[in-house]
Amino acid sequence: MDLSDPHFERPLLLLAALACAALAFAGLRWAERRRRAGLAGFAAERLLGLLLAGHSSARRSAKDFSVSLGVLLLGVALAGPRWGHRTTAARASTEDVVFVLDVSKSMMAGDARPSRLARAKASIAAFVKAKGTGSVGLVAFAGQAFLQCPLTRDYDAFHRTLEETDSSVIQVTGTDLGRALDEAEAAFAPNRSRKLVILLTDGEDLEAGGVEAAKRLARKGLVVHAVGVGTAAGGTISVLGPLGTLETLKDAEGAAVISRLDEATLAKVAEAAGGRFVMLGSAGEGMEALRLAVEAGTDSAHAGLQGVPREEWFVALALLLIVGETLLSTRRREAAPSA
Repeated sequence: MDLSDPHFERPLLLLAALACAALAFAGLRWAERRRRAGLAGFAAERLLGLLLAGHSSARRSAKDFSVSLGVLLLGVALAGPRWGHRTTAARASTEDVVFVLDVSKSMMAGDARPSRLARAKASIAAFVKAKGTGSVGLVAFAGQAFLQCPLTRDYDAFHRTLEETDSSVIQVTGTDLGRALDEAEAAFAPNRSRKLVILLTDGEDLEAGGVEAAKRLARKGLVVHAVGVGTAAGGTISVLGPLGTLETLKDAEGAAVISRLDEATLAKVAEAAGGRFVMLGSAGEGMEALRLAVEAGTDSAHAGLQGVPREEWFVALALLLIVGETLLSTRRREAAPSA
């Protein structure tokens, strides 16, 4: 059996399962104490021992523990246990694509003309125009991430939204790749289409959550491609000054801020989610190569790698415990008569 990559789809439910199991055990023990107290009030003290002579407290505790453990195992099953992998294939013509576009200040660097952001937007528009099938969506991100255009086949509406997306749409500064990928995941509908995420950024993951988020998406069958926008040499960042004119962004000491492409981070993000890392290039040739690979079905390391559901193991164990509890008597075993 493949035991690789053990995880839970909904790990927070594990805490709820533990709480429910603890409450169930406490409730059962309280009920047992109430029964004993009621019996003590009904029978005289000298008769109480005779009434309880055949009752096993240890067996009663075992029954309560079995029920509580069964509740815990059902909660674990609801948390979505996964281990091992299976691949799922899907036709490229049915793919859904969400573009995740970095709109942070660093995307205004001039090492891609006229700016990184403008070049990225042009390459997205060209990709969608040439693609011609499937649904597309758009997530913009900086220090926060928002779905700008839900998945749609209305390409005109998508292009209008893309054109209106600029560095002013996200007010929270920074670059949070993890939050952006989580927002992209939420944009997908639960259908059988192949799900692709195309991330366009300079790779400056200030919150350092991109790789872990990509792993989470991969577990759910999503493929993440990373497109590096900019150059390793970097460039200065142009921002609007107080007078509405473009000025070079400077640090606290008055030196021009240089933003550089972080190829290593983007390569790790793509690898974690079974996708490709490509450089956008001065004319968007990287995106065009990626589009051709997507059409040919050779773009990713797998057609869709998903964790294997294992809920049935925990449900089966829970049922065995609950059924076993009903069969377990609380009476003591009679001692064998001596010869």
